[in-house]
Amino acid sequence: MASELSTDVERRYAVVAAALKAFSRFGYRRTAMADIAAEAGVSRPSLYLVFANKVAVFRALIDVLLSGAMSGAEAAWPDGMAPGEGLAAAILAKDLPIHQLFAATPHAAEILAEAEALAGDLHRDVAVRFARLVADRLGAAGDADAEATARLVANAANGLKHAGLDEATYVGDVRRLAAMVAASLAGGNAPH
Repeated sequence: MASELSTDVERRYAVVAAALKAFSRFGYRRTAMADIAAEAGVSRPSLYLVFANKVAVFRALIDVLLSGAMSGAEAAWPDGMAPGEGLAAAILAKDLPIHQLFAATPHAAEILAEAEALAGDLHRDVAVRFARLVADRLGAAGDADAEATARLVANAANGLKHAGLDEATYVGDVRRLAAMVAASLAGGNAPH
């Protein structure tokens, strides 16, 4: 039974990886289940045994990307790390891989719109988890209103991710944002 589960997990992951390539190449609307099956090296009937339809594949892809992004953020900012360094590391671990994916496809706007429409709940769950991580770390560093600062940081990071910046500018702006937050903590000027 364990090998069967492993095979199912591996099959799902292979389809999700293939879907990423297909959606990046064709966009969401133009990608068909046949494209995903061909990219995964499976027949369409086999693909339908793993996922009921394109929406299910897309949601699984978004879930994998967001789960990985959030795990990366949590690992990048362990307890006790300096706030500026940890905040920049967490934002970049969470958002830079996705920024890079969207920079590599001409279909980014369409994919983002579909992601919000079809998987907005997954985005909101990760946003809540990220804000909680930021609030916990900033609160431990002495921010008197860590929840408000975390909300501000999460919204600013989201805006930077979708601003269409080249990678170097994006990374620089994330580091500046983190440095500003750290400076407000060091000076005791965290917004109330």
